[in-house]
Amino acid sequence: MNYKKPEASQFTGMLQLFVGPAAEAKSADKVSSSDFTHTAVYINGEGESVATCSLALPTAAALGCALSMIPAGGAECMVEDKELSEMATDNLYEVMNMLSSLLMSDATAHLKLARVEPGSSARIETESEEAYSLDLGGYGKGEVLFNIS
Repeated sequence: MNYKKPEASQFTGMLQLFVGPAAEAKSADKVSSSDFTHTAVYINGEGESVATCSLALPTAAALGCALSMIPAGGAECMVEDKELSEMATDNLYEVMNMLSSLLMSDATAHLKLARVEPGSSARIETESEEAYSLDLGGYGKGEVLFNIS
């Protein structure tokens, strides 16, 4: 693996920055849903996809809303409408950008967020798949799945 697996303690610390002190990330054996509505694609210096982070709509809405303190009810409405607002979409991009730091260390090459795509077709196939269950405080529970080369 060229990039590192996110450490749950670092992931928790990052989540707490924009969700609040109740947020927590725990390593999981797998995610319960494969209905991914958003996939962040991370690329190396040559423009090759080297990692992805996939999540379902409730998690995307919660993270997109939490960054700018949109109430949890706003995230719930987006889930009911099956669509993120423009602001929540922009915020989700920023959250996924911040999560890129979880994949790097002094010993890894640099990577950066290239885009956040709808669905899961952008997921890369890797032997290293890392699932995390998230407690997002007032925004509920969530899950993310990293595929890392």
